[in-house]
Amino acid sequence: MFADIINKLAKEFQGQDEEKVSYFARPSLAGPERCIRALTYHAMGEPAKPYPGRAILTFDDSLWHEELTKDWFRKSIYRIHSEQMPVDIPSPGVNMVSHWCKVCEKDIRPERIHGHLDWITQDPLGKEWVVEHKAINHFGFERLKEKALPLEYLTQVALYSLGLQLIQPSLVSVLLLIKNKNTSQYLEFECEYRLTEDTLFIHKQIASFGDAPAKVTILNQEIPNIVNSSLARFRDIKNFASERYLPLRPYSPNTEYPCGYCNWAVPCWAGYVDEINALETDVALSADLETTARYYKELGAQESEIKKEREQLKEILKQALLNIGARTGKTDNYTVALSAFIRQEIDKNLVPPEAFKPVPAERFTVTKTKEKKDEKIHSN
Repeated sequence: MFADIINKLAKEFQGQDEEKVSYFARPSLAGPERCIRALTYHAMGEPAKPYPGRAILTFDDSLWHEELTKDWFRKSIYRIHSEQMPVDIPSPGVNMVSHWCKVCEKDIRPERIHGHLDWITQDPLGKEWVVEHKAINHFGFERLKEKALPLEYLTQVALYSLGLQLIQPSLVSVLLLIKNKNTSQYLEFECEYRLTEDTLFIHKQIASFGDAPAKVTILNQEIPNIVNSSLARFRDIKNFASERYLPLRPYSPNTEYPCGYCNWAVPCWAGYVDEINALETDVALSADLETTARYYKELGAQESEIKKEREQLKEILKQALLNIGARTGKTDNYTVALSAFIRQEIDKNLVPPEAFKPVPAERFTVTKTKEKKDEKIHSN
């Protein structure tokens, strides 16, 4: 009985948290991977498509994963304090109006970026770390395992560190702790934010996947101008929203992620076909683009020839197996195998018309410009 209404309740109540519905510059939105066009829609007050109830429940359980992690921390010799401590970052020009913080129960002035850090940890030697905890799904976690830097989260902790250093200059060490919600594996990024340089130094990644010893990877990477660039984006968003101007889309219309999960995807792509068809034609391009177009065509020709040749070779090998009545064969260094199976396909003739929906798409081509005919009239 209750199972049937949980998702429905989550979907219904998501619009009642004014702090989440309204736009304002905040640390969690500061990363460069956030779509600036989606943030502009949000700042303009464009109604957002509601999340499915299951998505709300997924976001909600991330908070409980944080509590579980802190509970295990408390069983260790590491000390936790300053949980959900408010942090203010002076940021003139990032917001149009003040906003209400339900945690602090006060208005936050427009020239402030306001947030609440997860906690501060003190290690056995007395060193303190600003900790940001994230709980993500398995697929996102696997991407980060391959040394992809989580720029969105790292920007967030840099902002917190800056705000804290204005009060306590010694709080330069930050720790980004990421939990795999599916497997309880952990990734840890040990960093240092230097306010005077506005640079985040990512020293190492520590991966803990179970009973085996943790894997330590030295990164020694740095992200310069990390805070100032995020503040500049927020100011751009404020100006775009004030002028009712939408920046260019950073993605193509067939991008499944993040567009397929965006609350503003429908209004964003609604007029795309008309926009493209209204653009100018036959505009002169630079000599550099002449070189790029030629190389693009050459690669396409090579790709086509390689595919054709590969298909021909495949047929030779397959026929050789069939001629000797075999489905696998071996040379000194290779095994050639043929298998057959039944594949399930959708019969489009049986799909009801209402199951199809029009979606914007792109077609891109590069063709060789035809040489102009010699129109000179030769006299006798």
